[in-house]
Amino acid sequence: MQNSVLQKLTDLGLQHTTYYHQALFTCDQAQEMAPLIPAAQCKNLFLKDNKKNLYLVVAVSKTAINLKALSKYLQAPALRFADAQLLKHHLGVEPGSVTPFGLIFDTQQSITVLLDSMLFKQEYIGFHPLENTATTVIAPQDFFIFLGSCKNNYTVIDFEKIEV
Repeated sequence: MQNSVLQKLTDLGLQHTTYYHQALFTCDQAQEMAPLIPAAQCKNLFLKDNKKNLYLVVAVSKTAINLKALSKYLQAPALRFADAQLLKHHLGVEPGSVTPFGLIFDTQQSITVLLDSMLFKQEYIGFHPLENTATTVIAPQDFFIFLGSCKNNYTVIDFEKIEV
């Protein structure tokens, strides 16, 4: 599966490098690999609300995400983590492998992407290429091009300014 993401990045003419490692399921585990991967560590949260809206939060791992405050900010009642079935259906991955690269499978553009403003202050950012045994590093401006090719609605958010 990861070949489809890497091919998409190549087809778009985007520079990327993939690093292979043991399976990483949490941000804490990713921090252990951080010295070996020259990119800002990122976290990705796949969420849903009571209106059946889907959201993908893409953030620098150090950014605090307050779901209650985000729910109010988005006017998304009962914002919470989506289940594994929705994750597999919309992003093509299992829990522990959430990645914005999975947007290649969201052909209906049903997911709204919420981008941490801190992403664009990094030299490089890294995400799993659909499997949590690798991290693909890309420049933020190239990630933005990738995102545009997926055609999902997105918004850039300064999560530090969202209040409960």
